[in-house]
Amino acid sequence: MWRVEDGKQMANMKGYGVQCLAASQDGRWIAGGTSFGDVLVWDAKTGESVFSRKEDGWIKGVDFSPDSTRFVLTKPRKDATVWDIATCKQVLTLDHSAPNGTTTGSHTTLPAIPTRVTAAKYSPQGDRIATATGDSVRIWDSNDGRLLFSARVRRMSEDPGHFWFNNHLTFAAGDRIRQINASTGSTIFELPIPLRHDSCIALPRYGEFIAYSTNRTVTLWDTSTYTQLSLIQHPQDIHSIAVSPDGQFLAIGEKCGKITIKKLSHIAYQIPITCLYPSFQEPVIQIDDAALNLWRHDQLADSEALLTAAIPTPQRSSHHALASRALVRARLQLWNAAVDDAEKSIKIRPSIIGHIAKSVALVGKGEKHKAYRACDIAFDHFHPSRSRFVLLIKAIIVFMAGEYEDAISRVDDLIAMVCDNSICYVVQAYMHLLLGNLRMESRDHESAIRSFEHARVRMRPHTSQALLAVSLMTGWKFDNFGITIRQHLCKAQYAAGHAKQAGESLLNMTHLLNEEVYICKDITQWVSDFAQQCLATPESSELIQRCPTNPQSDNDGASRPSPLLIEWAKATLMMNRSWTDALTASVDFITPRFMTYQAICERLEVDHILDASKCFLQGVNGSASETTTRGEQAEWVFAFRQRAAEKLEHLGDLAVDAQQLDDAITQYSAALSLDPPIPHIFIKRSKVYMAKRLWKEALDDAKQAITLDPSSWGYEKVLMEWTKANLMNGFWKDALSAARDFKVPKLTIYRNLCEGLELETVEGIMDAIECFHQMASELTEETITRGEQVEWFLDFRYRCSDKLELFGDAAMDSQRHDEALKYYLTALSIHPTNTQRFFILQSKVGMTKGLWKDALDHAYEAIAFDPASPWGYEAERAALHGAGRYDEAIQTFETMLSKMAQSPDPQICERRGQYVTPSTTRVTIRKIVQRTMRQSPCVLINTTTGRLYNKTEQTTAFMSLPIVSELVSSMTTRIDRGRIKREARKFFQYVMLSHKWEENEPLFQQVIHVAVYDLDQSPTHDKLQMFCRIVRDAGFNWAWSDTCCINKEDHFVLQEALVAMFKWYRGSVMTIVYLQGVRSPATLGDLVRSIWNTRAWTLREYVAAKVIRFYTEDWTPYLNLDTPNHKESPEIISEMEQATGVSAQQLTALRSGLGNIREKLHLASTRHTTLVEDVAYSLLGIFSVVGIPAIYGEGEGALGRLLAHILAGSGDASILAWTGQSSTFNSCLPAYITVFNRSAMSHLPRPIENAEMEKIVTRLRTSTLELDVSLRLYDRLNELPASWFAASRMKLPCIAFKLPPLLPYRTDLGPVYRVESPVFGKVEIKSKQVPSRLDSLYLVHPWLDALLGREEMHSGVSAEDDIAEPSSPNSDDEDLSDEDEEDDSSPKPLSHPAPVDTAPVDRETHAWQLVARLRQPFGALLFTLAPTRRRAVEYRRVAADSVITVQIQENVALTDVLDNVRTLDVL
Repeated sequence: MWRVEDGKQMANMKGYGVQCLAASQDGRWIAGGTSFGDVLVWDAKTGESVFSRKEDGWIKGVDFSPDSTRFVLTKPRKDATVWDIATCKQVLTLDHSAPNGTTTGSHTTLPAIPTRVTAAKYSPQGDRIATATGDSVRIWDSNDGRLLFSARVRRMSEDPGHFWFNNHLTFAAGDRIRQINASTGSTIFELPIPLRHDSCIALPRYGEFIAYSTNRTVTLWDTSTYTQLSLIQHPQDIHSIAVSPDGQFLAIGEKCGKITIKKLSHIAYQIPITCLYPSFQEPVIQIDDAALNLWRHDQLADSEALLTAAIPTPQRSSHHALASRALVRARLQLWNAAVDDAEKSIKIRPSIIGHIAKSVALVGKGEKHKAYRACDIAFDHFHPSRSRFVLLIKAIIVFMAGEYEDAISRVDDLIAMVCDNSICYVVQAYMHLLLGNLRMESRDHESAIRSFEHARVRMRPHTSQALLAVSLMTGWKFDNFGITIRQHLCKAQYAAGHAKQAGESLLNMTHLLNEEVYICKDITQWVSDFAQQCLATPESSELIQRCPTNPQSDNDGASRPSPLLIEWAKATLMMNRSWTDALTASVDFITPRFMTYQAICERLEVDHILDASKCFLQGVNGSASETTTRGEQAEWVFAFRQRAAEKLEHLGDLAVDAQQLDDAITQYSAALSLDPPIPHIFIKRSKVYMAKRLWKEALDDAKQAITLDPSSWGYEKVLMEWTKANLMNGFWKDALSAARDFKVPKLTIYRNLCEGLELETVEGIMDAIECFHQMASELTEETITRGEQVEWFLDFRYRCSDKLELFGDAAMDSQRHDEALKYYLTALSIHPTNTQRFFILQSKVGMTKGLWKDALDHAYEAIAFDPASPWGYEAERAALHGAGRYDEAIQTFETMLSKMAQSPDPQICERRGQYVTPSTTRVTIRKIVQRTMRQSPCVLINTTTGRLYNKTEQTTAFMSLPIVSELVSSMTTRIDRGRIKREARKFFQYVMLSHKWEENEPLFQQVIHVAVYDLDQSPTHDKLQMFCRIVRDAGFNWAWSDTCCINKEDHFVLQEALVAMFKWYRGSVMTIVYLQGVRSPATLGDLVRSIWNTRAWTLREYVAAKVIRFYTEDWTPYLNLDTPNHKESPEIISEMEQATGVSAQQLTALRSGLGNIREKLHLASTRHTTLVEDVAYSLLGIFSVVGIPAIYGEGEGALGRLLAHILAGSGDASILAWTGQSSTFNSCLPAYITVFNRSAMSHLPRPIENAEMEKIVTRLRTSTLELDVSLRLYDRLNELPASWFAASRMKLPCIAFKLPPLLPYRTDLGPVYRVESPVFGKVEIKSKQVPSRLDSLYLVHPWLDALLGREEMHSGVSAEDDIAEPSSPNSDDEDLSDEDEEDDSSPKPLSHPAPVDTAPVDRETHAWQLVARLRQPFGALLFTLAPTRRRAVEYRRVAADSVITVQIQENVALTDVLDNVRTLDVL
C-alpha cells in the first residue's frame, strides 16, 4: 500500500494469487481474495493479517460495509456470503439459487436466474447489497439477507463494476454503461460505449463522472450532461482502473504489475455542477451524507453552511439543496430565509419537499393557514403514492400550529385508512408525549399521566427513513422513544405523589426494555437516581418490602431484596461506582440495611465476585451482622458464601491455567476468607505458593489443610517439591541451609535431600552419598536407627551401592578404568561389609587396576561365601576374561548359568534369560561366517599354508582362531553381530590374480593335494608362489588364481565360475595384475603394448576390480608406483584410456548387468581370445548372464546365444545395428563381435532437439495430416512388445516395406544394388549376398524405441545396474542378508510399459512427435522371405556391407505406414 502524495510505501501485505482488493471506509482494513480461495483481511496500518480463511473456489470480488464491520464475498458459481470481521464468522448467505422476487411488498415471482455471481457492492447507507449474476442485478437487505429487488440485464459484463450513489446503481452490461433506480429498476441513463471483455469502470464517491478503460485509453464522462469530459492515453495495456473517493486521482494498473497515479484536477472545471450529490432520498428529502449527519446531530449551523457552499448561484442551484436548506433554516428559526429558500426551490422544480419546507417555515412564522395551504398544494399536485405521507406531515403542521386535539384526530383517521400505519402510531405517540410535557409545565400531573399513558399505548417499534425525514423537519427525537415515554410517565406519577406506581413503572420499563435501558449511560444514571429517590420515600414502603425469590439463586426460600432495590444496585454499579459509594448513597433508604448489602452483593456476584465477597464480609461482620443469623437471612448467607467460594475457586483455577499466579492467590485467599475455610482450597493455594517458591507459606497452607482434613495432601509433599526445586538449580548444602527455619525434623530434611538428589545420574548418586555420610556424622545413631528410619537407612545404602556398581560396570565396558575404580570404591564405602556383594566389589576394584590375581582371589572369596549364588562366578568369569584366559572364562560362565537355572529365587531364574549361552554365540558366529563367504570364491589358497581350502575348511580355520574364544567369552548378554562381521570380513579378505595364461599352468588337480609352496620349480609355478607370498606379506590370508582354484573338469563348477567371476573380482580386497613380457625398469606405454591388455578375460577383471596393483615380470611394481591403488594412478588411467579408447570415467561407471550394452560390446570387440567361444563366455559375468552353459566347440553360436539372451532381457534393439556377416545362430545377429567396434548411431534416427521438435509439432498441428491416423499409429507402436527370442527364432516388431526388384551396378568400390522405392525414393545397397537374386526383399525400420522417444530405456545405467552389489568379505557394509540373492536365468520377452492413460492433449503431442521422428533418415535392415515348409511366414536378414540409409518420403500416407506395422518371425 502506497501514499498517493509521495509514493511512499505504507504497508506490505502478503498473499499469493490475489484477484481482488477492497479498503474499508474508516481506513482500518484491507481485504483481498485469491484465485486459490483464500480470503484475507489485513490491518491497513501494520500490514499484519487479522483474518484468514480457505474457501472452495476462487474469490471473484470483495467489498466492505460503510461501518467497516462486515464484508461481502463473491465466488463464481457460488452464492455471495457476508462475514463479520470481529467474530470471523459468516453471518449471511445471499441465496442466488432461489427464484427471484421483485421489490419488497410485491409477491411477484420471476423465473430463476443463473447463479454465476460476478460482483457485490454495499449501498452507501449499508442497508442494502447489490449483486450481479450472468444476466441480472439483485438488491438484498444487508441485515437479514432478504431479496428486495431483481431485474433482468442483457449481457452483464464479466466485471460489471457496481457503483452506488444517490439511490442509483451504475454498472457495465453488454456494450454500454447503465444506471438504474435501485428501488424501481427503471433506467436513468445509458452510455453506448464500445466496452471490451477486459474493460473496467470506476466512479468517485458522489458520481460526478464515470471513468472506463479500453485497451490503452481511459475515458471520462459527465453523469449530469452525459458528455465526454476527457480522454487519457496510456503507453501500456490497461488491466484495471480506480478513482479516489474525492475524484482527484486516477490509478491505472498495467498487466505487467505496474501502477500509475494521475491527477484529475485539470478536468474539474469541466463538471458543470459541483454541488453535493444526494445519497439520502427517502421519502422526500434528498441530501448528501455529510450534511445529513450534521443535521441529524443537531449541528444545524454547520449543515446550513455546507448546503450553502453547494449552492454557488441561483442559476446553478438544485431544488433539493434549496428545500433542504429551507428545512434547516426553519429548525434554526430563520423563518423568512426558510420561506425564501422554499419558494426558490418550488420555482426551480415543484416538489413535495419544497412545499413541505414552505409549510414548516410558515407555521413557524405563525401563518398557519398559509402553511395548511402549502400542504394542500403538495397533496393535490403530486403522485398518490406520496399522499399519505403528506397527510401525516399536515397533521404534524396542525400540531405545531397549536391545534393538538385536531392533529391527534387527523392521525387517528390516517391509522384507520392506512395498512402500514406504524409510523402514524409513532408520530401520534410523540404528540401525546409533547402534550403531556405541556401539562406537566402547568402542574396538571393527572392529565400529564393520562397523556403519557396514551403515548405508551400508541408507541410501536418503527425505524424508517420516513421517520428520519419527520425528525429532520420537526426536530422531534425518536431515539429511545419508548424509554423516553416511560421516563416521563415515572416522573409524572412521582410528582403526583404516587411513588408506588412510579416505582412499578420503573420496574416495568427495566423489565421490558432492559437492553435499551442499560446500553445508554444517561438512561442508566437516571434509573439509578430515580430508584434512589423512590427508595427514600415512605410512600413506596409496600413496594420495597416485596421480596420474591431471586432467579439467580439455587436456594429456594432464602430472603431476597426487593426488585426495585436490585434495579437500583444494578444501575448504580453499572455507572462504574464502587460498592462502597453505593452503600454511602443508600443511607436514606427505608429498607433494612442488610437488604441493601444483599442487593449489592447479588449484583456484584455477576461479574465482580471479588468485590462481592468483600461487601459480603462487611455485611455479615458489620453493623448489619445481628440480622444474619436469623431465619431466612441465615439461609441466604449460607447460600451466598457457598456460591462465592465456588466462583472464586474457579477463577483461581483459571488464573493458574493462565500462569497468572498472583491473581490465583488473590482469588483463593478471598475464597478462604469466607468462613468456614475449605481444606482443598488451602491445598490449591499451597501449590501456587510452591510455584512461586514461597516455601514457608506453602508449608503453612499444607498444615492448615491437614488440620482441617487429616486425609488431605500434606506437608511431606510440599517438602518434596521444595527439595526438587532447590536441587534443580543449586547444591544440596545450600538447600540444607535454606531449611533451617522449617519446623520439620532434621532427619526428615536430610531424608528428602537424599531422595531428591537425582539417583539416576552419577553426579546425583555421589552427592546423595555425601549427604548421607554428613547425616550419619551429624545425627545420633539412636535418631537414625529408630523405628521405620532404620529400614530406609539400609535400603538407601543398598540402592546407592547397586547403582554405583552398575555405573562402574559401564565404565569398565567403555575402557574408562579410572572412573570405574572411583565408582567401585565409593560403593564399597557405603555398602555393608562381610557380604558376598562386598567381595564382588573388591574383585571389580582389582580388575579396574589390572590386578587379575587379586580380582580372582576376591571372586573365589565371594564364591566361598555363597557357593549357590551365581554372582561370584560372574566375577570370576570377568577376571578370567580380563586375564586373557578365554576358555576358562567360558567354562566359568557356563557354571554361572547352571547356578542361575538351579536357584530357588524366581528373580534369578528370570534373569537367566538375559544371558546368551556360549553355544548360541558359536552358532551365530558360524552363520555370520557362512554368509560372509557366500559371495567369495568357492576355493581359496591359504597364504600361510599354501593349501587349497573349500568353504567348509575356511569356516573351520576361522572357528579355530583364538579371536573366536575371545568373542564367545565377551558376548555374555548380547551378541555383537557387527563386531563378528568385522572380524570375519577381515579374516576372509582375499586377493585375485589377473594374468595371461601360459603353458603348464598349475591346475586344480595338481594343487589339491600339495601346498603351493611345495610345487616344482617352473615359470608358472614361480608365478603362483610369488603371487601368494606377496599376498601373505600384505597381511591377507587368502589368494585366488583362475589356474588352480577352479576345477575345470566339473562342468557345474566351471559354469558357476564363468558367471560369478566378475563379482569375485568386484568383491576382492585387491587384484594383482601380472604383466607378462613387461620387464623392469618399465617405461610409460609398456602397459598399452602388453599382452595382458589384448585379452578379453583381463578386460572383465580390470573393470570389475576396485583396487589393482600392476607388477612386471620380475614382480616389481609397474613404473615403481607406490600408490595403494594403481587404478587411480594418472599414469595407469592415461594408458588404459589409450588402450581401450574409452574414458576412465566410463570404465569406472561400468557395472555388471544389462546396462551400457553397446559400450561393453565395443570394449569386447577390441580384445582377443584363444578360443572362439571365450568371446562370449568372457562376457557372461559383465552382463550377469545366468543360464548359458559353456559348450566349447560350438564356435560362433556362443556369441549368438549371448546376444540373444541380452536382447531378450533388455529389449535393446541397438544390438541389431551392425554391418558385416550374419551369425549361423540367427541371421539378425552378427557372426563376430568385431562388428561392434563401430558406433550404432549411424543406424538410429537422429534425435530431434526440444526447440526443433516444438516447431515441427506446431507445423504438423496446422497441416492436413489426419490426427486420428497419427493417434492410431502411435497406439499401435506403443502396444508392440520388445524384440525377444524363442530358441534361435527372433520375434522382431518393426515397420516393414516391400522393395521393387533391385538393379545391379558396378563401381570402383565394388558392386552395388539400386532401386527406386515409392516409400524411400532412391535406395542403394552394398552386400556380398547378392540381394538381386533374392525374391521379396523388405526394408525394415526396427528402431521403434527411437520413434516413440524411449531411447533412454537402454542408455546409461539400467535398473539392474542400480542394484547394490552383494556383500563380500571385502565389503564395508555392516548388513549381511540372511537370504541368498537369486538370479533369474530364464530370458523372457521384455514388454514395454503399458501405455499410460494420459490427458488427450499429451497423447496428441506424442502422436505428432512420432510423425516428426518418422520422417528422419535411419539405417534400415534388409530382409527376405525364407524358404520354409511351415505355414507361418519366416524371414532372414540379408547382411549389408554398409549402412542402408533411407528416409520415408513426405508423400507417403500415414495409413500406408500403419498398414506395414508388423512383427517378423526371423530365422
